Amino acid sequence: MKFKLFMISIVLILVLTIVSGCSNSNGTVDNFPNKPIQLIVSFTPGAATDTQARIISKYASKYLGQELVIVNKPGGGGSVGWNSFSTVSPDGYTLTAYNLPHIITQPLVGQTAFSVDDFEPIINWGQDPTVFVVTPDSPIKDLKDLIEKAQKSPGVLTVGTAGKFVGQHMGMLLLEKSASIDLKDIPYKGASESIAALLGKQTDLVSGNLSDMYRLGDQVRILAIATKERHPLVSNVPTFTELGYPEVIISTDRGIAARKGTPEEIIKKLEEGFLQIMKDPNFLEDMKKAGADLLILNHEEVKKEFEMRKGLYEKLIKSVNINE
Repeated sequence: MKFKLFMISIVLILVLTIVSGCSNSNGTVDNFPNKPIQLIVSFTPGAATDTQARIISKYASKYLGQELVIVNKPGGGGSVGWNSFSTVSPDGYTLTAYNLPHIITQPLVGQTAFSVDDFEPIINWGQDPTVFVVTPDSPIKDLKDLIEKAQKSPGVLTVGTAGKFVGQHMGMLLLEKSASIDLKDIPYKGASESIAALLGKQTDLVSGNLSDMYRLGDQVRILAIATKERHPLVSNVPTFTELGYPEVIISTDRGIAARKGTPEEIIKKLEEGFLQIMKDPNFLEDMKKAGADLLILNHEEVKKEFEMRKGLYEKLIKSVNINE
């Protein structure tokens, strides 16, 4: 009887050893990553999030040891891609670029399959102030002109955005509340489409990202920027604050997240690799050329930021007049 139990024990040990060995060969924490990593970008190619994510992907092989493959899943102001992300395996091989306030505000006001709790933030890489822009030949000459026209014709001036309840849409809602005006929101699948609509004279103006508009150069004219102080990239552009609307301060912040439940050891490896990318001089130069403001936060810092932003955006949603 003792011999039989001994043999059973030996067999169990062998089975566990084989299973463990197979697991290691298929990619455990020890040899992570051992295959390319996918990064879901919930916006169209060429928009600010996509442009900056592709700059990061250029340096992934050097610092992560594997290729970072961009997968665009645009639509719904980002919700299409994030809905998809909420179902992926928490193994670190499918990540997503997140945008704030989008991943917090959208579940608060609409039907989404994801919530902010589905995201395990790894790093935050940037922030992108909201700006209001028109074409150079627009009859809207400045923000005062825009507001006067909106007061005379409520709900007539059309504003293109990258989707409902993204940072740019929230900026529009804040101005409506602050200036007591009514603008007509025209949501698109992403910033590329909203910009194309503006340039094609399909909308009167765009509430967009500074980095997108900076790259467009003299194809657009920026009316105001939603920062506390003037921005060095566009120092000639006044802030909403100095024009009398201090409530209009908002940006789109960007980072990379894994699916909630991803092992801590994998999160740590990814965090270390991405933070190394953030220090690379060539990466920094590429981001500068793209007009990207960096706001680099590590795993713990961005987790705290998520918690702080939840309360902030809940109050913001309640304070603005929402008409879906």
